[in-house]
Amino acid sequence: MGRSADYTIQGFLYQFNQTLSELLKAADDAVITVEGIVEDIEVKTFSGTKAIQCKYHETQDKYSPSILYNPLLQMMKHFKSNSDAKIQYHLFAHFPDNPSITISPAELNSALSSRNKDLKVLIAEVAGVDIDGFLKVFCISVTPKYDDLVDDNTKLLEELGFNKGEVQTLFYPNAIQIIADLSIQHNEQLRTITKRNFLETLRRIRSTAVSQWTLALKTRQKILETRRKQLKENLNANVRLRHLVIFPAFLEQFDDQIVLFIKSFIDKYNFKLSHTLTPIFALDVSQVEIDEIAERLIGKDVIPNLGRPVKTFSENYFFREAMVQKDKKEFVLRFICWSDYKNLTHKVKADDIFVIGEGDTTGVDAKDVNIEILGAEKFEEIKYMMGICNAY
Repeated sequence: MGRSADYTIQGFLYQFNQTLSELLKAADDAVITVEGIVEDIEVKTFSGTKAIQCKYHETQDKYSPSILYNPLLQMMKHFKSNSDAKIQYHLFAHFPDNPSITISPAELNSALSSRNKDLKVLIAEVAGVDIDGFLKVFCISVTPKYDDLVDDNTKLLEELGFNKGEVQTLFYPNAIQIIADLSIQHNEQLRTITKRNFLETLRRIRSTAVSQWTLALKTRQKILETRRKQLKENLNANVRLRHLVIFPAFLEQFDDQIVLFIKSFIDKYNFKLSHTLTPIFALDVSQVEIDEIAERLIGKDVIPNLGRPVKTFSENYFFREAMVQKDKKEFVLRFICWSDYKNLTHKVKADDIFVIGEGDTTGVDAKDVNIEILGAEKFEEIKYMMGICNAY
C-alpha cells in the first residue's frame, strides 16, 4: 500500500490544516510555531520530539471514551518506555457532534482495566505506567470536520488576495507543503514563521508541490494535471540538459519499473539526433544495483555510459560526448550512483534537475539550475507529469 493511502497521512494533513488555519487568521507579525510531526506511535519513518495520533470519526454515532482507548494505551506504552525523553503526546480527535472531551486519570484507568480482548496485550505492556506523569505531557484537541477545515482554508487564501482559479492547484497544496517542510525541523526555532513571511513565500511559488502530502489531498488529479502543464514547456525543448535523481525508498515497484521508466524517458526525450545533450540518471542505490540495472537496460537496447572504460571510474570518460554512427548514438544516457553523482565536478550545469521520489538533496549545487521535485510514489504518475504518457 502506498503511503498516500495510509490513514496516518490524513492525520498529519489534519494537523497541517489546523496550523494553516491559525496562520491565515493570525496578525501579520504574529510568530507561529509549527508543531513537529515527530514519530507517530504507528509510523516509524518520522523522528523527533512529538508523538501524534489523529482519530477522525466522522461517521461515529456518538462519542464514548472507549473509542480512544487504543491510541491512549499506545501513547502510554510509548511514554512508559521513554519517560525521560521529553516527548509531548497530542491526540487530535473528531466526532460528528463535536463533544467536549476530557481525559483524566479516570478515563486512563478505565482504559487500563478494559476487558476488550483486542487490547489485552497492550494493557499488559502499559501496566504500572505513571498516569499523572503522562497527563503532564499529554493533550487532546477536538477538531472540526476535515472537509470543512479545508474549505475554510481555501476561502481564507482567496480573501487574502490569492487568485481563486489557482488556489486549489497551486497555493493551497503549496501552503500545506510549506507547513510539512517546517514540521520536520528538529530545532523548534526553525519551525517558527510569521504570517507575513509565510504569505510572501507562498506568493513567490509558481510550481505546484508534488509530495506524499499534496498527493494525499482530494485534489490529487488536478495537482497532477497542473504539474504536467507546468513541466511541458521545458520538456518540449530539444536542446536542454536534464539530470534525473531518483530515490527508490518509497517508489512503488521500483525494481520492476525502473528500466521501463528510463527507456520510456529516452524514447521520448533523447531519441533524435537533435537531442544533443545526454541526460544523467543518478540513482540512490549501490554500485552493484547500478550495474544490474545497466545490464537490463542494455538488454532493452538502451545503452548507458557508466564512466568506466573497463573497471575504474573516469570522470572524463563519463562526460565525453557520444559518438554517432549514421542515426545511432553510442550511448543515450549517463548512469551513476547518487553518492558518486554528488562528488562529480560538473563541467556544464544541468538546465533541469528532476528529483523523483523523496530523499535528501542537500549539497547539490542548485544555483542557476531549475529544480523540479516530483515526490510521487507511482511511476505511472511520474510519467504522466513528465509527458511520457497520457494516462496514469
